[in-house]
Amino acid sequence: MISAKTNLSFSSDWIQQIPTAIALVDTNYNLVSASPNWLKKFDFSQSDAIGLNLYDLFPRFSKDWDTKLKYCVDGLKDIKIIDNQTNAKNPENNLVWDLNPWKDGYGNIIGVILKVDNISKSRKLELELNRTKLILNQKGNIAKIGSWEYLINEEQLQWSPIVHTIYGVSKDFEPTLNSALAYYVQGTSRDTIKERVQHAITKGKPWNENLQLKRGDGKTIWVNSIGRPKYKDGVCIRVIGTVQDITATYEQSLNKLERHQNTFFDQVTFGLILSDFKTGSIIAANDAFAKLAGYETSYFKGKTFKAFISDSLKKRSINLAKQLKNKGAFKAIETVFYNKDGKKLTLRLSGKRIETFSGGFNVLTTIENITPEIEKEKRIKGLLDDATEKNEHLLNFAHMVSHNLKAHATNFSLLLNFLDKEVGESERKKLTEMLFNASDNLSETIKRLREVFAIKTNANQEKKNISLNEHIFHVEQNLMGLLKQNNGKIINEIPDSIKVKALPAYLDSILTNCLTNAIKYKKKDKAPIIILSVQKTKAYTTLSIEDNGVGLDMEKFGDKLFGLYQTFHKENKGNGIGLYITKQQIESMNGKISATSTLGQGTIFKISFSNS
Repeated sequence: MISAKTNLSFSSDWIQQIPTAIALVDTNYNLVSASPNWLKKFDFSQSDAIGLNLYDLFPRFSKDWDTKLKYCVDGLKDIKIIDNQTNAKNPENNLVWDLNPWKDGYGNIIGVILKVDNISKSRKLELELNRTKLILNQKGNIAKIGSWEYLINEEQLQWSPIVHTIYGVSKDFEPTLNSALAYYVQGTSRDTIKERVQHAITKGKPWNENLQLKRGDGKTIWVNSIGRPKYKDGVCIRVIGTVQDITATYEQSLNKLERHQNTFFDQVTFGLILSDFKTGSIIAANDAFAKLAGYETSYFKGKTFKAFISDSLKKRSINLAKQLKNKGAFKAIETVFYNKDGKKLTLRLSGKRIETFSGGFNVLTTIENITPEIEKEKRIKGLLDDATEKNEHLLNFAHMVSHNLKAHATNFSLLLNFLDKEVGESERKKLTEMLFNASDNLSETIKRLREVFAIKTNANQEKKNISLNEHIFHVEQNLMGLLKQNNGKIINEIPDSIKVKALPAYLDSILTNCLTNAIKYKKKDKAPIIILSVQKTKAYTTLSIEDNGVGLDMEKFGDKLFGLYQTFHKENKGNGIGLYITKQQIESMNGKISATSTLGQGTIFKISFSNS
């Protein structure tokens, strides 16, 4: 029986009997004992080595050894250290040290057991496996996935311990559904989790959302919240789920996404603007939009988005904000935008919500210039309207021709029937004269119809900048006989410098019609006096033709004045075509005509020629 020995020597006697290379050091790392194979492996003699400090025996041992020896003295088991310094040429013959606490019979740690062996392939694989397990354990701890369960009828929420850790509250904290939801950051995250829980309970919908949570210690983190409704007899009785702290990985993903967005932001061919949702302040505008607007990208930074949109779009901004908040995007809209050069552009905007690290969100607005499409659409619509108008004119003209010629044909038919049945020479002579008159009237009708048709066919001819007085003089000469017959006088107050943009033939026709009417509808007891004057604005040059004739009751006839076949005087009754043709001619040159008249006092025609 071994006796009268210290605890250390008593505990170390067994080591001399074992074949493995093993040594014992006390808590100060002094060698207490070693097996023969351990001494042999390092060429130590027992008498020389016993009592020496481990660092004296192995000067190459680093501070890492010191840390691990301390862990072992604190009770940590199975600490492995690969010693690469022993055989650099053949790594497989390197040593592996196993460190374990050395305890006395009462369980007290009195030193460290150092077991050393050559590393082998299988041993190396074992070490790699242990290392992998260690990494997995570490990852598991980092993952911080907690589970929870909510009992609906009992209104009880139960958390696993890790959920308390994630929420940053003590293990004694007893959560309720409302108190748990209140930890989610107010706004999008809290609104979302409330809606998901409600839908899980009422509609059986599971969820998987990345949301922001404000811990009990005030720190804001990202968590992945998963929930699954559970049913019994068709009724949802509980909801189970997990919550995981994903702050590190999620922020890395957001960073990666942001880098991807930055690349995408600068390379696309359409405009992009990133703005702050709350303030509307522009964070960035890409090159495509800057080029479209005529500014550098830096020009937009810090300016509000509303500074660049129309008033009508500003009125819709509240509705767009609601769409962004509730649906994550707003539908495409069209708006008008003026670039730096004052050019009017039609843009199509669509917006999407982009989450931020701080829990808020920005707005990424896509901008497409659809001005060419709109202009093309307008051109097509203009051509279609023009074609429709021409078709309507042709249809009206066809009706006009049919109506006029039908009246003449009926007249000819009646006269010929009468002539055929008449035997009296004098009556036959009268009927023959009536037929000649009818023929003259038919020729006059055809002539007028040709004039009306000519207006439509000449409408696209190019206007000329011509002297107004030269044409007035020409028409006045043509009407000289009529003026002399009626002692008429034309007072021309128009400067010779005045020119109008018109088709010469149309100008002559308009002047002839208006001046002829002014002479024709004079008062019986007064010679006709016609005053010509002109006014010029940016858009129009307006010729006034004022007479002292019989005038017209405009309340009675004003809306019919320029109608076809409209006559208003019992004496000197006209054919009702002249003013109709005049109006068609001036309008075909993008001009306009109006009249004011007072019965018994005269009439003023205002004929406006477009300056463009």
